[in-house]
Amino acid sequence: MSVSHFAVLSSCCCPRLAPSLSRASTLRSRIRCCTTLTATSSETPTPTFVKKRVVSGVQPTGSIHLGNYFGAIKNWVALQNVYDTLFFIVDLHAITLPYDTQQLSKATRSTAAIYLACGVDPSKASVFVQSHVRAHVELMWLLSSTTPIGWLNKMIQFKEKSRKAGDEEVGVALLTYPVLMASDILLYQSDFVPVGEDQKQHLELTRDLAERVNNLYGGRKWKKLGGRGGTIFKVPEPLIPPAGARIMSLTDGLSKMSKSAPSDQSRINILDPKDWSFMR
Repeated sequence: MSVSHFAVLSSCCCPRLAPSLSRASTLRSRIRCCTTLTATSSETPTPTFVKKRVVSGVQPTGSIHLGNYFGAIKNWVALQNVYDTLFFIVDLHAITLPYDTQQLSKATRSTAAIYLACGVDPSKASVFVQSHVRAHVELMWLLSSTTPIGWLNKMIQFKEKSRKAGDEEVGVALLTYPVLMASDILLYQSDFVPVGEDQKQHLELTRDLAERVNNLYGGRKWKKLGGRGGTIFKVPEPLIPPAGARIMSLTDGLSKMSKSAPSDQSRINILDPKDWSFMR
């Protein structure tokens, strides 16, 4: 594997900025700058403040409920005012289990609409669909080639879901799901990732993969061989909300509120009528 594969993908632009950067490059090729800054100028360059980057997403499966809102989306509204934020609909994660194509397409649009209705501002945050940026899958494949299978076998969510469904009903995508999640995060050189308690193990895998790639394909030895050297990926830190990160099920106080729970009585969905919410 060539280090250049990681170097090119890890420098991928934010989806919101890509078109504008392309236009700027075209303009620079047509316009010659005629101004110069002399050594005697009294003006000093204004220092630029680079915001830390936060990346997060929600699957467009089931109904978005209060657990999703208080555990993720509500916090995004505050984060977009402080950080460089990327919030996306992770539709590729949604196909790890059986799905209906038309329903998934409809749910993807509905999820995007809920993001905006809850206060996510496209002028402050990048909002996009995961599958629309193919670099997510490309980086996942490269990361998969450096991920020990033993790391994935330890993932608790995979063990639980495969035990319930049975080996014959579980696809490989459910096993490699954490690698795609790592790709989602590392692709944009994220500084922080908002996570709930159940996602901390997946973020730890992401951190381990970033350090593994940096060790294998970064550093001085690869620079001497003509590679990029140095650090390939930032190692992201978890951003856990002080409260509301884990909203419990209405029917099972030991389990968190979940979109995949069979009973709709176990959760309060964002789009539920007001009367239904009071009844529950």
